[in-house]
Amino acid sequence: MADSFLTPSRALRPPRRLDVRLVLGFVVMVLTTAGSIIFWGLTSDARPVVLATRDLPALAVLTPADLTVAHLRLDDTTYQETIPGADLASLVGKPLAEPVHAHQVLVRAQVAPRPPLAVDQMAMTIPIGPEASVGGRLRPGDQVQVLVTLNKGKPDVRAAVVLDRVSVYDVGYDTRGGVITPDGTSSQGAVRWLTLAVTPEQSRRLAEAKGSGDLDVTLLPPLR
Repeated sequence: MADSFLTPSRALRPPRRLDVRLVLGFVVMVLTTAGSIIFWGLTSDARPVVLATRDLPALAVLTPADLTVAHLRLDDTTYQETIPGADLASLVGKPLAEPVHAHQVLVRAQVAPRPPLAVDQMAMTIPIGPEASVGGRLRPGDQVQVLVTLNKGKPDVRAAVVLDRVSVYDVGYDTRGGVITPDGTSSQGAVRWLTLAVTPEQSRRLAEAKGSGDLDVTLLPPLR
């Protein structure tokens, strides 16, 4: 076996050291990859739900500025109670059944299906034919004008305003006219009746008009 001798040049050679920059770069790469995997796992199951953008009292009528959509991870049971982000537009004009706080996830029970009646109001239903002016675009909370067509089919046919402005309380659809869309959801049929929030005097005028001719409604812009 050959003898090994420590020469002066070998004795003065500095020891080998790890490249710190290389080690740090490898650590950063590992952490970035791990973070990406964790983030993907946390967001891949996120679902779009509707949130309130600010504090709102009970009976507040929702506007587009009051609502937003956020993607959150929710289990199936919780998600069924929330309002999906796709339904945000349908909430505009509806009142809250209870107060909500800013950034709170809205659940179905917090949104009333129709506007509340005032102390001097009652709900009265009128029939709407398929030829109604805006029958397919009405929803609870809309403001409408009610007209009656008198002497229909006669030379002296004329239209008259029955109520200048009233609120839609509920909308009834022909369930036989619904269709199944390609995504598996069902669409509503034609509007067949409207329930309006009216005062006792307005209900009397509306009842007289129902017996005198065909009723129609026109959609009005909201009051400012």
